[in-house]
Amino acid sequence: MFSFILSRFLSPSKIAFFVLIALCGFLYLKNNALALENENLKLKTLHFNNEINVFKDKLAQQNKAIDKLKLDLKPKETLKEVLKVDKVFIKDKSCQSELKAYKELFNILGAKK
Repeated sequence: MFSFILSRFLSPSKIAFFVLIALCGFLYLKNNALALENENLKLKTLHFNNEINVFKDKLAQQNKAIDKLKLDLKPKETLKEVLKVDKVFIKDKSCQSELKAYKELFNILGAKK
């Protein structure tokens, strides 16, 4: 009797059919999972591309702001007005420290280029 059940319900063609159905079901589910993952990756790509474009725009704005802040320095040869003062007469000791501070300031401003 057991052999009859095995031969009737578990014939090789039926086993192959059930295996084929199971394999098709597995491949269908795997395909759906990969399609969802693909869509997820596409959305992430779009999101990151948008973020990159935002960063590029902000970088361009920063570069424009930096360009506006750049100083147009003249070469030292054109600053002859500074060279007109050769001697400074100090009337007393109270002006000496103030004069020293101004000299240092002019030296610092003249040295930056």
